[in-house]
Amino acid sequence: MDHSNIVSMFEMMDTSDKGTISFVQYKEGLKTLGLLNEDEVLKDDGHAITLEKFRAEVNKRTEEIWSAF
Repeated sequence: MDHSNIVSMFEMMDTSDKGTISFVQYKEGLKTLGLLNEDEVLKDDGHAITLEKFRAEVNKRTEEIWSAF
């Protein structure tokens, strides 16, 4: 997944154009991309999720998956 795809997905979730998404949207985005297992528990730190945080997590999880091959 390249940067433009990640930005596009983030922008679709950021419907109010605030530059942040909620923790629920963050989790659903990772699930949609197949990067979050159903039984995995993420900790909500109470902060809104920025594009940078979302992109970093997507990249990290993608690299983890590809490193298995």
